[in-house]
Amino acid sequence: MEAIYEGYSAELLSYAATYVRREDSAVDAVQEVFLRYFVERRYGRRIENPRAWLYRVLRNYLLDRLDRAALTREFPGEVRDVPDPSQSLEATLARAQMAKQFTSQFSARELECLRLRAGGASYEEIASTMGIRSGTVSSLLTRVHKKLRTSIQDKAHAQSDTIRALTLLIHWRSE
Repeated sequence: MEAIYEGYSAELLSYAATYVRREDSAVDAVQEVFLRYFVERRYGRRIENPRAWLYRVLRNYLLDRLDRAALTREFPGEVRDVPDPSQSLEATLARAQMAKQFTSQFSARELECLRLRAGGASYEEIASTMGIRSGTVSSLLTRVHKKLRTSIQDKAHAQSDTIRALTLLIHWRSE
């Protein structure tokens, strides 16, 4: 159990941070997922792929939490925008706007696939986490890449600005 925690806690925390704005909320979610893992193992249930299981449970937990927050009209967390001091405010705003434009091009499933893949998940792990087939993951990521290529060609942005905007997009949950 300790090896599983040490092996996956950091990447799960990073993934949780794409859903919630407060670090303590992400930490709580990851702790909850490991508690559920411990309970499953304690009852003797076999988990074939712990990493995929942890991602799937974390995703479902966070989505459920966000749905409850929306139903009660709670704000799910504080805005987590920390500007890069080496960049001008204009450049930071331009990247945020570019990330928002990218977000508007993707379906929720495409964005979820992109976030999971950027976090290092394999196609099989993404499929297991999202409850879809590996072929669907491949199709979704192909659409994401095609949309990105088209968008980048249309906009003629500098490559570094595009990469920074994509990084922001992956770690930023659109409201």
